[in-house]
Amino acid sequence: MMWFSAAFWPFLRMTGVFLTAPILGSSSIPVLHRILMSALFASCLAAWGGPWPPLPDGDFAIVYAGILQISFGAGIGLVGQIIVSTIGSAGEIAGAAIGANFARTAGLSQSSNPPTLYNILYWAGMMVYLGAGGMFWTIAAVARSFHTCPTGVPSAVALLQLASYAGVILDSGTVLALPALAAALALNIAIGLANALSPSLNIFSVGFPVLFLGGIWVIGSSIFFIEPMVGHLMLAGAHKLSVLIQDGT
Repeated sequence: MMWFSAAFWPFLRMTGVFLTAPILGSSSIPVLHRILMSALFASCLAAWGGPWPPLPDGDFAIVYAGILQISFGAGIGLVGQIIVSTIGSAGEIAGAAIGANFARTAGLSQSSNPPTLYNILYWAGMMVYLGAGGMFWTIAAVARSFHTCPTGVPSAVALLQLASYAGVILDSGTVLALPALAAALALNIAIGLANALSPSLNIFSVGFPVLFLGGIWVIGSSIFFIEPMVGHLMLAGAHKLSVLIQDGT
């Protein structure tokens, strides 16, 4: 039972991570492959050592403990998903400002077809996240959590901070999209004045291409701000993870 417990608890937490974490929780990876990778990570954690919580008595208690462990692992993986989704939301906000959200991306195994700019910035943020070692500190947080929170029951303060951290998807995403929003406003004002001074000007054949091309140029110029933004989000996410994996009992 000690050997079973050493593999059982890490497998449940890693299963939760594989539900929500970037790349690992991608729906393009078959479920069987994710189960096998979760078992592989769990065996590595089991060889690394515990402490592991004891197996509860009774079938209902084991199922309840399993749900807690999976939910706890999902919370750890959710931090990384929030970081990457924040960068993607900047692309969607900027695309809405310049009228580019009509372009949709299909064939990437999403439940719906997201805007193309969302996917471009999402994967740019994903590359920065992976390059900065985000996947490694997610796995390290799972390993560390068995020392600090073996029960898998975080405190109410940790859950509240994790919920509030999800707000950066809109806050930081809007900040990253601000150059495109400002450019779209300036271009719309200029196009409106040109149309008022020259009513014969076809605003749809001239104004929309100018707005679209100008917005794309500004977005391409601001892509260099993704790296410091991801670094700032990872520092904040590491703080939220440290609070989450503390024992709340």
